[in-house]
Amino acid sequence: MSTLPRTATAAPLPRPRTRPRLEVVRSPEQSKSLVPFLIGCSLVLLGALVAALMLNTSMAVASYTIHSGKTELATLTEVGDQLAEKAERLGSPSAIQDRAASLGMVPAGATVYISVADGTILGTAGEGN
Repeated sequence: MSTLPRTATAAPLPRPRTRPRLEVVRSPEQSKSLVPFLIGCSLVLLGALVAALMLNTSMAVASYTIHSGKTELATLTEVGDQLAEKAERLGSPSAIQDRAASLGMVPAGATVYISVADGTILGTAGEGN
């Protein structure tokens, strides 16, 4: 049986302890008052309130503009429908015939054609009814 021989290890030598160099450190100065901090916080809060008020006002103006536009659109749509109905009524054949008669016009008689090739008139022209 073989074992490794034990070797004696030397204990580490104690190191000489040196005391750390200590210095007196002054504590930071306390601020004299909280007034600047409170003024800053108040300004931020006031700015946020003013921004919210401005946003709310612009939203109300936009809402009023949209409502006004919808009202105007409804009115113009109604007027457009009335004009389309009037145009349809005035464009009917009976309305056109009545208007022509009130202007002194008479219905056309027989239809007459002109031959372009030889310049003759085809058909008999008569007076209106």
